Amino acid sequence: MKTLLLTTIAFTALAITSTAALAVAQRLGPGDKTITFSNLSMTDGSPDDGTCEKRYGEGFTTKDHPDSTNDTLKRGTDKGHDILVIAMGGSVSGGIFSIENEYEIIFPGDETKTPVDVELAATGLVGTQEASGVFSDGTCRGTLHIKVLEP
Repeated sequence: MKTLLLTTIAFTALAITSTAALAVAQRLGPGDKTITFSNLSMTDGSPDDGTCEKRYGEGFTTKDHPDSTNDTLKRGTDKGHDILVIAMGGSVSGGIFSIENEYEIIFPGDETKTPVDVELAATGLVGTQEASGVFSDGTCRGTLHIKVLEP
C-alpha cells in the first residue's frame, strides 16, 4: 500500500511539474519564433573567434520538429539546427514572465553531430509574445531577442 501511495504521489508531482513547465514555456504563445542574437563573444568576454558567429549568426527561426512529442520536445530551425528541450522553467508574476530553459543543439555543418548544451534566461511582458535575455553554451555567450511569428 505504501509503495502504491508513493508511486501515485511521484506521478502526480511529475504531471504538475511538467504541466507548469510547459505553461511557462508557452508564455510567448505557440508557433514559430524568430530568435535574433547580438553581442556574441566567448564566455570569458573575449571577442568571438568565429565560433559563435558560425553557430548562431544573427539569428534563426525555430519551428516544430516532426519527431517532437509531449514527452520529448524538439525544434528545428530554418538554418538546420536540431534542438532538444532538456529543461524548462521560469515564473509569472505581476504581468512579467521569465523563462529559464536548457537545450541540446546540434549545429548545422557539424559532421560529428555532437550536441552542445545551451542555457537561456529571458523575460517579457505577458501577452506581448516577445522576450529578451541572455544565453551561454559554455563556449559562446550573448544576448537574444525572441518574437513569435504571426501564423
